[in-house]
Amino acid sequence: MEISGLSGYFDGFNWNEGPYTIIISNGIIQSIEKETSTFVDIKGDGLFLAPPFVDGHTHLIFAGDRSFELALKIGGASYAEILESGGGILYTVKFTREANDKELLDLLIGRLDLMLINGTSMVEIKSGYGLEAEEELRQLRLIKKANNIHPVEIIPTYCGAHALPAGRSRENYVNEVISILPDIKRENLATTTDVFCDRGAFNIEETEKIFKASLDVGIPVRVHAEELEYTGIGKIAAEKFQALSVDHLLLSKIDDFKVYEENNTTAMFMPAATIGLFTTSRPRGWENSKVNIGIGTDYNPNNLLTSMQIATRLAVFLYRMDPQRAFQASTSGSYQGLTGEKFNKIEEGSPATFNIINSEDINQFITRFDQNLVSHTFIEGKKITDI
Repeated sequence: MEISGLSGYFDGFNWNEGPYTIIISNGIIQSIEKETSTFVDIKGDGLFLAPPFVDGHTHLIFAGDRSFELALKIGGASYAEILESGGGILYTVKFTREANDKELLDLLIGRLDLMLINGTSMVEIKSGYGLEAEEELRQLRLIKKANNIHPVEIIPTYCGAHALPAGRSRENYVNEVISILPDIKRENLATTTDVFCDRGAFNIEETEKIFKASLDVGIPVRVHAEELEYTGIGKIAAEKFQALSVDHLLLSKIDDFKVYEENNTTAMFMPAATIGLFTTSRPRGWENSKVNIGIGTDYNPNNLLTSMQIATRLAVFLYRMDPQRAFQASTSGSYQGLTGEKFNKIEEGSPATFNIINSEDINQFITRFDQNLVSHTFIEGKKITDI
């Protein structure tokens, strides 16, 4: 297959100005040449090629509708106030527990389909709407089943420490979260453990206890950090527990990002979350650091965003991130944050896994804010979507 006349391509790290012709055979990029030819499979004028998006943070498996919370937030209720009153996560837990396996799996597959149409080929999915051992295991098993049947690659995360269930003592529930870690490892149900360490959720002592237990069974960690209040857990997670990522970081401090950089911990940003929280808080201090940044949609019952295209644009418009750095964050940056491995850039000899994007360049892509500009998605040379 030949794709000719591309305006350029983004290899995962750098923009390469075209025109380019890319030749693919047996699922591998055979050549990338700065020229055009007459007989082509796809004419690339006004298009560029880039890695598929990698969604670095989602809560994709749940049932129920929390749209009623919009009025509460407009009225001034904070996230923590809604959570503490029995809404928020605990409200979703009720409906998720009541849904049967088929209902949950169908909801999950439908959301993955929407993400794929928008050019996402890898997504992190957390459990966390079970909040008891067997329910958490059920969610993780359904996530594993979805990974076996859907083209989008899933990075599963155990997030049993998402909120404290009603009527449970803190110590007993933390011990229950820890108790199923050997089962998760044995069944290969999660590649990381996450803890929501913040006001109204889990404290630093509890988070460290869960992290230690997770590392003891060989499961790396990541953390919801510095979102509702500053706790310092981000730096602790990076320095003491070598966390793969620290996520949200709306209240982070300037020197935090130096710590993340020194410990190869990814700063995972969810710019759409700032909208859902009705907050003006923004991560501060990353601009002059070399920290690896990832981006996620933060898909959850209060933020139903499936498009990493929009999440990337929000990073530019809300966080004032350079467009090329935002594009890197939403592809190779998120990949490193999820896997702990360096992304293999698009080059001759690499797998033909990429999006073809209906824009001249990255800047034009960013400015077309509401549009799905992914015209084709290829995974190892196979065309998965064609819009």
